[in-house]
Amino acid sequence: MSNKEFRERIREELEEIKKLGLYRKLRTVKGLNFSSNDYLALSSHPRVVKALSYSLAGATGSRLTSGNVNHEILEEEIAKFKNFPTSLIYPSGYQANLGLISSLCKKGDLILSDELNHASIIDGCRLSKADKIIYKHNDINSLYEILEKNHKNYKNIFIVTDSVFSMDGDIANLKEIKKIADEFSSVLIVDDAHATGVLGDRGRGSFEYFKIRPSDNTIVVVTFSKALGCQGGAVCCIEEVREYLINTSRAFIYSTALSPALVNAVLESLKIIKETDIVKRLKDKVEEANKILLRYKLIEERREVPIFPIILGELTMKVSEELIKNNIFCVGIRYPTVPKGKERIRVSITLNHKKEDIELLAKKMKESILKFSS
Repeated sequence: MSNKEFRERIREELEEIKKLGLYRKLRTVKGLNFSSNDYLALSSHPRVVKALSYSLAGATGSRLTSGNVNHEILEEEIAKFKNFPTSLIYPSGYQANLGLISSLCKKGDLILSDELNHASIIDGCRLSKADKIIYKHNDINSLYEILEKNHKNYKNIFIVTDSVFSMDGDIANLKEIKKIADEFSSVLIVDDAHATGVLGDRGRGSFEYFKIRPSDNTIVVVTFSKALGCQGGAVCCIEEVREYLINTSRAFIYSTALSPALVNAVLESLKIIKETDIVKRLKDKVEEANKILLRYKLIEERREVPIFPIILGELTMKVSEELIKNNIFCVGIRYPTVPKGKERIRVSITLNHKKEDIELLAKKMKESILKFSS
């Protein structure tokens, strides 16, 4: 293939993406931001920002070569926070899921994955040589039927699910999923990305919310880039799993370690969550948003987490663009991130939002929907 032919091929594929209405472009946030995962507004908290200056900017290498600096301090703290024996840090939550699943799940094993799991889980399952079966979203009967039919054919079975689904804002029925995992001697892997700092009285995530005690067959993945306002991720697990990942997980072994400065920042975020009423304030803010969005009939039922999907179908991108023109940054979510016909505006509420900000969003969104519906 010549240089010219290669360029033409890329151009043709981009044109096809545009024709399908799936073209993406980068934007700079202006005005009110309702597309952020910074639920607790910790990314700009003075204590967190100050903590960034306390250490090296870069780790300078893999944890196994020159990059093991202050990481074990955070691993101990995040394990305590999640009530697990230990944890292992990855440079991102995406890498944590990818590295965990692709390493732990082998040929001859079975993975059962919720159909709406995050892309990092899906990609981890794809890289794994294990057999995969997708169960219906948050459907306990579907999960049970699949296991009942297939469990005798496998020695090792893994059930993988998000705890809070990022595009729908609903919560996995982990109480029942854990019972099923125990009944069929399966390992339960939970991605707590959007639950950490959000669910539970103290923001410790889905296990606190459901009052589930961690056990040898449970693993929880934490993301530092959502409510903790920083970057990175961790796998919370038993000692044997941590040791195994250090020795087998390519995403860990061959990645430059998370910046020590960011490690300090995450530690400070955890302190703020433990020392202040920040989690309660977020819950109050979510309830405030519920009242406003219900009043404008943009949602049909109240939510427990700061994720509000406004399903608009083919109107989604028009409404999103109209909001952005009005300095309300609220991007539309399209296929393949969500199913066709379920396109939506995903409204994220953070502690930075005032009541009047949410009121303005609802008012402008309702006006835009009516404008493009007529």
